[in-house]
Amino acid sequence: MKNRGRPDFTLLLLALILVGFGIIMVYSSSSIHALSKYNDDTYFVKGQIIRGLLGTFVMLIVMNIPYQFYKKYFLHILALTLLLLLVVLIPGIGVWRGGARSWLNLGVILVQPSEIAKISLIIYLAAIIAKKKERFLDFKTGFSPAITVIALFFLLIAIQPDFGSAAILSIIAASVLYVGGARLKHLAIVSIPLLLFSTVYILLAPYRLQRLLIFRDPWADEMDAGYQLVHSFSALAHGGMTGTGLGKSIEKYLYLPEAQTDFIFAIIGEEFGFIGVTLFLLTYVLFIWRIIIISLRSEDTFSKLVGIGIASMLFVQSFINIGGVTGLIPLTGVTLPLISYGGSSLIITMVSIGIVLGISREIDKAKIQKIIARQKFKKA
Repeated sequence: MKNRGRPDFTLLLLALILVGFGIIMVYSSSSIHALSKYNDDTYFVKGQIIRGLLGTFVMLIVMNIPYQFYKKYFLHILALTLLLLLVVLIPGIGVWRGGARSWLNLGVILVQPSEIAKISLIIYLAAIIAKKKERFLDFKTGFSPAITVIALFFLLIAIQPDFGSAAILSIIAASVLYVGGARLKHLAIVSIPLLLFSTVYILLAPYRLQRLLIFRDPWADEMDAGYQLVHSFSALAHGGMTGTGLGKSIEKYLYLPEAQTDFIFAIIGEEFGFIGVTLFLLTYVLFIWRIIIISLRSEDTFSKLVGIGIASMLFVQSFINIGGVTGLIPLTGVTLPLISYGGSSLIITMVSIGIVLGISREIDKAKIQKIIARQKFKKA
């Protein structure tokens, strides 16, 4: 750990600010629901504080692990993740929640292997691209092995069934492959079977198609399929320019389901208004942009791709959540990273931030070494 360099304190500060704001909003959005269900208005926020502290602790530990560790043991990480994805499918072991067997009960916390799969796949793709270099451009020897692993992860998550997470996984993977230099024609070739599978998957269950299309006119079925979106719009409209004020949401009074998870952005909009939402989004964009800047500064291909993959993961998830809540895209049940109530999502996100902070330390170390080398050269 000697002379590892300093972490990027801007990124660290932004991450802690977002986690802190998330805790505040979890309490504000969940207090009425918690009081009515558990007779304790702090039920949800207490869990979020514990997970936030645990996530921060883990992030600080991961920050001290050199990125070369992941580069060396990427196959071990991949194999462990694959095992978790298989185990969660076993009845009696995998926990059924929200219409899918996607969770493992570890006693202290429920773990969602699909969340681990995202960062694991980013590390795997970055490692093989960095290792194969120019050979990765060849479809047979470079590109197809990566696609095979992506397809396996996609299918294991889709059959839970959790198509939203599977789709996000594929988008993140495509981002890493594209930045890593994959040919567009190769990406186009593999996208065809993915689109066919997605179409069949959606058509097999009518409710999926209904959920996909209802965002165009939620008032057509405002008491059932469009209920959440209608009340999300009501929350955002009620907020106006300046908002109702922290803790003064009306929709959280059991009108808007999942207010502390999937629809927490709607409560932010209601309580802080357009101005508050704009400031929040600017902070969030700056947070993701900082990750991209750190990644681009790295001279190592592996760490650069890992950083870009993590930035892509956060951007895709936040865009899908906010896009669904505001009616820009269909709802998928994706939480807002660092803000929504949740266990494994929050902790895995903070692990990923810890990895980027570790990369920033290596960049700072290289910078210091260059300065020392120049000084020695001048003295010589």
